[in-house]
Amino acid sequence: MLNNSRHELKFTTFATNYHFVKNWIRTNNLNLYKEFDDRKINNIYFDTINYDSYKSNIYGISSRSKIRYRWYGNFFNKNLGSLEFKIKRNIYGFKERFRVKNLRIDIDTDWSIIKKEIKNSLSIKYQNIFNFNCYPKIINQFDREYFKSRNGKIRVTLDKSIKIYDQRMGVKMPNFFHKTFSQNYIVVEVKFDRGDRNFFDNYSIDLPIKASKNSKYINAIRAVTGI
Repeated sequence: MLNNSRHELKFTTFATNYHFVKNWIRTNNLNLYKEFDDRKINNIYFDTINYDSYKSNIYGISSRSKIRYRWYGNFFNKNLGSLEFKIKRNIYGFKERFRVKNLRIDIDTDWSIIKKEIKNSLSIKYQNIFNFNCYPKIINQFDREYFKSRNGKIRVTLDKSIKIYDQRMGVKMPNFFHKTFSQNYIVVEVKFDRGDRNFFDNYSIDLPIKASKNSKYINAIRAVTGI
């Protein structure tokens, strides 16, 4: 799996700098073009009852994972989604993804159905992992723009309009309507395969925003808890 791993550089700044960042995308030496149309991304983040995924990120554990169910478009459209195990090993990361075929999320879908359909789509190994990490904590939604270098080796995404919905209340249905107040920020991610590290090092990322550790899940937990 490490052969399929990739490196991600993340840059976070206030949303007021959006046009400044877009100008960098148009003019930087990576020679980027728009890969495909913008789209909304929705995620349900699962964790253990004791927030082990959150804690491992906060404490900087080099070997850690994050579990999320991801689907695209508006919250209640007909698109099917996937459960993703996002696994980090030191500076590199990779994903294990499972398509969830029978799940339609709407305002009448309760958590027991969501978790049952997800579990039924997993291999035995990942069912066991999900059993310990099946507590919904956060739903978020954001708009993503996609860019790619002309040689196909580097991808850049730009995320904006990030919305957070607290799921920790223990109620039967997901919370899609009561949004948590949070800072209005954007996230730029520069991504490339592990094998292209030497190629990437020949380029300069002249975006005058400091690269930083960033996790939308961690930011969301901090927003809903006030930490």
